[in-house]
Amino acid sequence: MQLAFLLALTVAVATLAQDQIVPSQVDVGVPVAQFGKHRYVAGLKESPNGPSECGGSLIAPNVVLTAAHCLRLTNAVVVGTHNLTGFADGELANVTQKIRHPDGLIDVGILILDRNITTIQPVKVSFEFLPEDVPAWVRGWGTTSSGSKSPVLKELNVVTWDWKRTLSAVLPKLLLDTEFGARGESLENACNGDSGGPLTIEENGTARLVGLFVAHVGCFRLSKPGLYERLSTSRDFIEPYLPKYCKPNLR
Repeated sequence: MQLAFLLALTVAVATLAQDQIVPSQVDVGVPVAQFGKHRYVAGLKESPNGPSECGGSLIAPNVVLTAAHCLRLTNAVVVGTHNLTGFADGELANVTQKIRHPDGLIDVGILILDRNITTIQPVKVSFEFLPEDVPAWVRGWGTTSSGSKSPVLKELNVVTWDWKRTLSAVLPKLLLDTEFGARGESLENACNGDSGGPLTIEENGTARLVGLFVAHVGCFRLSKPGLYERLSTSRDFIEPYLPKYCKPNLR
């Protein structure tokens, strides 16, 4: 009887351990984005089969918004993929034009694609001013606290900071008046490889793009926010690239 009980206990423990196994390539510290949702997120690549080096957002059928510092090495874009490498589950396009914000200090850029992305709806862009303490979401494939890039799209819930609080946290680094900080309560944060990726606010299941990740001052320190460009300060640069049918939805 005792032997049977021990055998049953051993099997139960082994089964429980097996059920709790997580694939080693997926970092459990950051939530995985829902597959097939937020497909406007774009991976910027030096070569089509390589990993995404930066993030971006599809804002028109052939236009991707990203960080200006990501433009130089980007030759291809995959929109709608869940994976860091490859493009089987997304739409691949080549880059035909790279356009920097006319103010060289503002880290915002535009990529023009060689064809329209036909199966994915561009994200709505909002130019409203974003105050402090607003819940928002950032998504990307960047470095996690495990020290490597995520093989799948991750997402983090963050809260916006005001400019003065951000400045005090990033000194002696300079902070432009077009930038702001955001941070969540998790150790994880946007990091290397997330540059250019979207910051969205989400209401009633609809995402609105309000910022893009451009820098960090220590990814995994709770006192340090990620740094984002405000789209509200770059409206004159961005708006001409938006499809006309989207403009009535903008603020």
